[in-house]
Amino acid sequence: MFKFIFLLIVVFEVLWEEILLFLNLKYSTSKDASVPEVLKDKISEEDFERSKRYLKDKTLLESFSQFVKLGVTLILLFCGFPFLENVVSSFSNTIIIQGLLFFALYGLITFLVNLPFNIYSTFVIEEKYGFNTMDVKTFVVDIIKTFVVSIILFTPLISLLLWVLSIDQNWWWKVSIGYILFQVILTLIYPIFIAPIFNKFTPLEDEKLKEEINKLLKKAGFNISNIYVMDASKRTKKQNASLTGIGKSKRIVLYDTILKYSTEEILAIIAHELGHSKRKHIPKLLVIISILYTLIFYLVNVVYNYILNNNVFGISMSYTAFTYSFIFISSVVYFAIPIINFLQRKYEFEADRYSAELLGTPEYLISSLKSLVKENLSNVNPSPLYKIWHYNHPSPEERIKNLLKLKK
Repeated sequence: MFKFIFLLIVVFEVLWEEILLFLNLKYSTSKDASVPEVLKDKISEEDFERSKRYLKDKTLLESFSQFVKLGVTLILLFCGFPFLENVVSSFSNTIIIQGLLFFALYGLITFLVNLPFNIYSTFVIEEKYGFNTMDVKTFVVDIIKTFVVSIILFTPLISLLLWVLSIDQNWWWKVSIGYILFQVILTLIYPIFIAPIFNKFTPLEDEKLKEEINKLLKKAGFNISNIYVMDASKRTKKQNASLTGIGKSKRIVLYDTILKYSTEEILAIIAHELGHSKRKHIPKLLVIISILYTLIFYLVNVVYNYILNNNVFGISMSYTAFTYSFIFISSVVYFAIPIINFLQRKYEFEADRYSAELLGTPEYLISSLKSLVKENLSNVNPSPLYKIWHYNHPSPEERIKNLLKLKK
């Protein structure tokens, strides 16, 4: 019965995702779909039709990839993981070495399954719509860098996990503490040590823009001296800006593709990012995610003990039982995603309001949002149900309407 429930939930997660994709595509591309009034001054009918074709191409690829990944997952669950367990067990008598090999092989399988879809997405779909600027060399080098960084980061982390699993049956609270510490450390070191491995970050050279940003920072009460431009155009023409890091590692990062925006629009986007920091959204989300993962690891621990004690799936090693348990609980928790997204959308509205108040008007943020929607071919008519599951930002229409209220 447990095995049946396990497989049912794993399959239902994918089927529900397929339903969401289909409903979103049907809703967004129907004959009744039109450009929202608040975007009509920026989004032409030609832009709208192009964004619908982009959505259709992405959705069809995502839908197909979901079914392929489900097929691979089911093969792994029925016979793949037990086979891998036998292979690594014959390689070494040390549980940590076995576990590292197991997760390395699992990671390799996952990578190889995802690779064709990543290639098609980058070099066919993104190329077709004029977004991709990445060549094959950069794509391959990124893969190599990702492998190296993953090995450096996750080898000690997984080794620690395997050691904890081997000494304690009720390990959930220890693993939770370790995961939370890892997230905090990663947030701290990512902008300084990891991001520069993949992209080039250069100090902002536009002195006039830098001066205006510093004025904005001073007005907002922020002491951030690090303002960088990232060579996003090396990979894409899409635009963005962010505030990354915590404490002294905090820095403002502008995609080089966004520098064509007006100074006021760039300031409005930065002010939005500052709003997240000012309203303590990052630490709040860290606390929420920490609580969520503590609950997840507790549930994984319960399922883990059940699988080992009842010889479910014919496995006997801790690392295999952990993998089964984590897959199962991840599928269960998938149905709680709307709660986290709801909170994040609320935070986005708060950051928008902060930007409008800091600049004294919402006009520039509205203008920048319209430009981002147009340039990134964003879906301007997402399905309400799809938004609940997949949008951690409000839709562009919702954000602009909310900002327009601030003018009254």
